[in-house]
Amino acid sequence: MRVPSARTKRRSLETAAVGLIAASLTGAAGYALVDRGDSRPVSGVSPQPVAQSGREQRGEEVPQASRKEGAPQETARPPASAAPGRTTAADGSSPAAQRVPQLSDKRAAGENGSGDRVARRKSCLKGVATWAFPKSKASIKNSRACWFYSWGPDRSGIAAPKGAEFVPMIHRAATIGDVAKVKGRGHRYLLGFNEPDLGDQANMSVEQALDLWPRLMGTGLVLGSPSVANMGDVPGSWLDRFMKGAKKRKLRVDFIALHWYGQDFQTGPAVRNLRDYLRRVHKRYKKPIWLTEFALTDFRQGAPRYPSQAQQAKFLRQAVKMLRKEPYLKRYAWFALPTDRSGTGLYNANGSPTPAGRAFRAAPVHK
Repeated sequence: MRVPSARTKRRSLETAAVGLIAASLTGAAGYALVDRGDSRPVSGVSPQPVAQSGREQRGEEVPQASRKEGAPQETARPPASAAPGRTTAADGSSPAAQRVPQLSDKRAAGENGSGDRVARRKSCLKGVATWAFPKSKASIKNSRACWFYSWGPDRSGIAAPKGAEFVPMIHRAATIGDVAKVKGRGHRYLLGFNEPDLGDQANMSVEQALDLWPRLMGTGLVLGSPSVANMGDVPGSWLDRFMKGAKKRKLRVDFIALHWYGQDFQTGPAVRNLRDYLRRVHKRYKKPIWLTEFALTDFRQGAPRYPSQAQQAKFLRQAVKMLRKEPYLKRYAWFALPTDRSGTGLYNANGSPTPAGRAFRAAPVHK
């Protein structure tokens, strides 16, 4: 084999160097032409949101709310680890929280920093609160709910169709260890304590909830506030004091979770009461809202009083239309999916829908 001379080697190296320089200049020019004027993310994936500061609201200490005498107790609903409480304010609302250091509102809405939906998903809106029953999978599928929860850290035996998102909850102080069941399971959101302002539910003081809150923050999930049963928009109420304490301690709360039960069974006034309550809460705290329990139920006489099936269905149809128009309202969940423990249920034991169930099924799935 012929060995190249020193001169030949040098010329070859010079030729190669010129080629590389030319290629580099061409590539740079090409990149500039492609990149100029195009501000979209190259990968289509936005970075993880970071903490932002919030606003403070005023509030004074008030006595802890309690259920009226004769109201339904835990035995009439799902087990204590998974059962919601029921109470309403005098005007039909379950009448929330200053801005605290938090992730952006878009994170709670399922968006990235550019306003695009994460992974280009539509914004899930319609959900249900449920417990396990034989026809849960078929009922969730038929209802077209895109999310559900069980008042606990896992599905608690609830069968669900593919595509229905489960959102976990840390129910109360005694179940704080459930944070270990939530981390690393592919969840995006976490709901805080359930009705801590009621003695037969989470039954927690504001200080106790604040002390435990860093454990929920440690999951890294988008975090909803404790879901109070009453007075979410009232200065000095349980939620008001919690959010004030969260700001002082620099704790993160990404969105407000609320419950509402209407005692006025006339559709128009009931829908307005719900809308006005949500707006007052949002005005006070300037955070996205998840309405995680709602229906028409009157608890003033102790045992719950329900409207007719036709009245409940009519309210549901008009309420969900209103909810879709409220920009800060990111998700809602009807109470409840099955009928075996509540007169507001959407599906019977055999999987057939009630009139309210048919109205819910017809409601749009996404925002």
